Amino acid sequence: MGDSLGDVLRRARNAKRLSQGEVGRAVGYSGSWLSRVETGKIQPDEDTLGSLCGVLGLTAADVGLEGDDVHRRKVLALGLGAGIAAALPGTASAAVDPAELVERSLFRLPEARPASREALASALVQARGVFQEARYGQLSRTLPSLIAGSLASQAHDVAARAYVLLAQLAIKNYQGPYAGIAAERARVQAELTGSAVVMGEAAHSMGVTLRRGGEYQAAIDHLRQAADRLGGHPEDLAMRGTLMLTASYSAAQAGWRSQAMELIGQAEETAKRRETAAQRLYIPGVFGEDQTRVFRISVHHVLGEHDRALAYAERIDPRRLPNAERRGRLCMDVARVWQGLDEPQKAFHALRALASYAPEEATRPKVRAIASELLVMNPEMPGLRRFVQRTGAAL
Repeated sequence: MGDSLGDVLRRARNAKRLSQGEVGRAVGYSGSWLSRVETGKIQPDEDTLGSLCGVLGLTAADVGLEGDDVHRRKVLALGLGAGIAAALPGTASAAVDPAELVERSLFRLPEARPASREALASALVQARGVFQEARYGQLSRTLPSLIAGSLASQAHDVAARAYVLLAQLAIKNYQGPYAGIAAERARVQAELTGSAVVMGEAAHSMGVTLRRGGEYQAAIDHLRQAADRLGGHPEDLAMRGTLMLTASYSAAQAGWRSQAMELIGQAEETAKRRETAAQRLYIPGVFGEDQTRVFRISVHHVLGEHDRALAYAERIDPRRLPNAERRGRLCMDVARVWQGLDEPQKAFHALRALASYAPEEATRPKVRAIASELLVMNPEMPGLRRFVQRTGAAL
């Protein structure tokens, strides 16, 4: 007899050393709810099961979603060629370079016909899970078709959130102009929803794009304005906290320490106020106290306060972070701190941990730059040259 859904979820949770309460809260439920799921007393709906997959690092096939003919038909109902269908059993599609994917998703979308909201929501969960587990190349199988289908269906919330994912991917690839285009398209779709949370997600992407372009005050103003529209619901609080964290990092990069500390303090206060400690958002990551600590590392590093950055790093167990993308971000930030302290061996150790948690994160331009700089200064360090070659960094 095969393993039950509860057995699969419980094994994955134990492997990540997470409690039932931690996993339950991450998807908006209690620990007792997850206990009933694991013992087979209740069956989560497909959207919630997709969120559980994101938290636990499981695929749709692991939990039986893709083996169900009804679900298969719902996804195929998007009718968007090989995009979504390629991710289903019995089909194949080679992942493409993430940079090429961004360009294709902006300017060369496949033709599409209207699809059901259920099918679109299912595809969004799949795309979001792939992003959060840092399997960016695999987005080629879903994202262009998802964007085209949501636009054809006038599903503005799905379209906005799909464009947010695209903007985040462009940001990671240092495709600044394309990130701005994707963030603007997310904004247009988000405003059609009238949802402050969806508009906040779009504003977050635009804020990061503005910051990357050196427009620090504009980024902070944009993020604050979006935060001011939010209410007191847990999802609003999570969005507000995320916006404040990004605003804080923008202020730190501008060298405005006082403003950076004020903003991150607001984010920490928001984390404590939340009714649910870690509610999943559609943007990459989960807002909570661990998230504020991860940003503390970045903020203090940029401000040149390396000891404070390391003090926060010591308080975070990477295994407690919700997904590979967040664990990769933590390791990259720690590597930058050790590099700033002229501790190349420790910096390299952090990069190797990053590659272990999220291999595709190790090929990001920023990570390759750190590795190349370490090699220039430490050409004889064991394993470093091979790491640089493997990630595609310049020798």
